[in-house]
Amino acid sequence: RSKAEAMPRALAHDDEETETLISVKHSQSNGKPAPSEGTKKKKTSTKLMAFLSLVLVQGAHVLFFRLSQIGGKYEYNTASAIAVTEAIKFGISGVLYMKSEDASLPPLSVTLTYTVLALAYAVNNQLAMYLLTAMGTGMLSLGKSMAPMLTALVMWSLFEDERFVPLQGICFLILTMGLICLFAPDQDGTGVSSALAMAWLLLSVFVSAISAVINCRVLQKGACSMNMQNMLLYSQGFVFNLGLYMSGINATGSGMDQGFFHGYDNMWVIWVLISQSLMGLVISAVYKYGDAIVKCLAAAVQSAILLVLDAVLFGYSFNLQSIMGAGVVLVTTFAYFSEALPQLQKVKQAEKEAKKLQGVNAIKNLETSLLMRVLRAGTATCMGGAVVGLSIYIATFYV
Repeated sequence: RSKAEAMPRALAHDDEETETLISVKHSQSNGKPAPSEGTKKKKTSTKLMAFLSLVLVQGAHVLFFRLSQIGGKYEYNTASAIAVTEAIKFGISGVLYMKSEDASLPPLSVTLTYTVLALAYAVNNQLAMYLLTAMGTGMLSLGKSMAPMLTALVMWSLFEDERFVPLQGICFLILTMGLICLFAPDQDGTGVSSALAMAWLLLSVFVSAISAVINCRVLQKGACSMNMQNMLLYSQGFVFNLGLYMSGINATGSGMDQGFFHGYDNMWVIWVLISQSLMGLVISAVYKYGDAIVKCLAAAVQSAILLVLDAVLFGYSFNLQSIMGAGVVLVTTFAYFSEALPQLQKVKQAEKEAKKLQGVNAIKNLETSLLMRVLRAGTATCMGGAVVGLSIYIATFYV
């Protein structure tokens, strides 16, 4: 699945791994024996392998989509390709489900939730593939880097048990300014991507963030096994992508007039199918041995490499403004994962301890709660308005 899909699982790992890092540092500061040099070297080499694997897998996955184009267009039907990979992933999940001990069936609410998610992912996958015809792979990766921060902001605005520390907001603002420098047109009015492509990119990031929030909350409830959840997602994803193929609403722009397997004689299409089918499984395995900082560095290096490949392989040119904007995005992303997330975990831990001391200054807490509710509601309203505004702006290009 695309990066937009893998992100919810990654966010869950971010919280878990960051909390692990904090607990390790705390235990060492309490006088417990530090790990031996051999253990440290083993952990370092394992993280290095995780880092290199993430750079290779995620970077190659995006690059294969770009290389599968001929003359800047997809000769094969992108919806049929995603449908094939959904069927493969459903088969893999089914085998794992049959082998697992947990054979519980999901409740109706979970099934309907994954229906919405499957539709969102199907549409977002086609958006990502369309955007790769309008901008380079590195530009798309950097544009998508806003998704984790936007996801945290959406979760904070919708759920009272979520927290959003000031440093997260600062990183979000700086990242936004970096993206403006990266994608803004030159003084002569030309830019690295069109206004329509930028609008679709922003809408795609919003869809990714909202999907990530829904997926994360469903996973936390644990109503059924992970394999069953994957089966629900992939089976319905297959149906929706099949519908996109038949209707012609896809990045290729063609439907049943083009054969389902038309264009599959292209070698890069086969690599697209392989990477799309296995990427989620590979990344999940890699996350087990890495942490949030490793993931962040891998994403930054991957974006930098893809920017270079865009210039070498696809003829994209970047001015000083774009290069500085890319640097701001990369540095801010690192600061978010290395500083803001650990700070968020400390705040959550402090709140857990404070809940044990009940009723301290209840009036002040009530006022703060009311103020926070207003801020959350205002933020959610602004983001909702932004989504509606983007949708209307995009519609003006087609109506």
